[in-house]
Amino acid sequence: MSKRITISTVGLGQDVNRAYLEKVAQIAKGRSYFLTDPSGLEQILIKDVMEHTGTTAIEKSITAAVAKPSPILEGVTLESAPPLKGYVKFVAKPGADTILTVDVKKEPLLTVWQSGLGRSAVFASDAKSRWAEKWVSWNGFDRFWVNLFRDLLPHAQPGEATTFYDPAAGNLVVDYKMAPQASDPGKPPDVFVFGPHDYKQPMPVRKVAEGQYRGVVHIGAMQGLFRIRPVEDSRFFPETGFYRPEEELTQYGSNQALLKQVSSFTGGRFSPRPAQVFDSGGRSTSSSMQLWPGLIALAIALNVIELVLRKWRGIISSLTGRPINVNA
Repeated sequence: MSKRITISTVGLGQDVNRAYLEKVAQIAKGRSYFLTDPSGLEQILIKDVMEHTGTTAIEKSITAAVAKPSPILEGVTLESAPPLKGYVKFVAKPGADTILTVDVKKEPLLTVWQSGLGRSAVFASDAKSRWAEKWVSWNGFDRFWVNLFRDLLPHAQPGEATTFYDPAAGNLVVDYKMAPQASDPGKPPDVFVFGPHDYKQPMPVRKVAEGQYRGVVHIGAMQGLFRIRPVEDSRFFPETGFYRPEEELTQYGSNQALLKQVSSFTGGRFSPRPAQVFDSGGRSTSSSMQLWPGLIALAIALNVIELVLRKWRGIISSLTGRPINVNA
């Protein structure tokens, strides 16, 4: 009896027997995949499971484990949480924070991330009786979901950043100010400054007062757009930017002497009156015109007229029974 088993093959790197792997997958009614970066292997496996089974749902008893501390788990005693009966296997997107994982496997169960001005979250299990039958009666169930939805609501930024350029020292300065109700952010994150001409420098950030931090980096006479961001997203130390305009953008007015020289060299006028704008001043420019398209059209029209006149004479002659002579 057929067990409906398929075999898919994966070739990793350049030196693989591509023909052999494709043959194995073809005979076993699977798929063959080839990649050079092993980081994409997990996504390929999930995709293959989806194509052959139609689902990545795994129904078995699992235990949620804390992967990263988060306000979502505040007041939630996860150690006392009963097991879930299943989950959907997925790969966390780059930059997302994985808060909960599936026990030993460390596969993501709850991930959250910033999406523009809002936040998004994925909980890979259930919130009702199918997979979360025991969770529904767990005393931490309500607190967990209240915290999760609260985390998704818009929040005021606990920190703001202002930037300015110190021309005396040639430094770019960033001041971070914490909100009055914000908690202590602890050690500042690693912050980097990206600028024009592949400029990339770390910017040390130090505490200068209670709730105030300052970062300084030397950019000299460089001009253009600078991007200042922490290595990891931080609500206390948000990403910011600074634009130091190029020299030509700081100059105003016009070089009238140069404009007069250009107009005189090209035969134009400098600052003419409105009436003089389209005045040729008696000057003319020779140009050529192609007449053959019009002449061909005229010849065709005359031929059509001659054909109509000939046919018309024949029609009149057949109606009257008398020939019509036209003498030129």
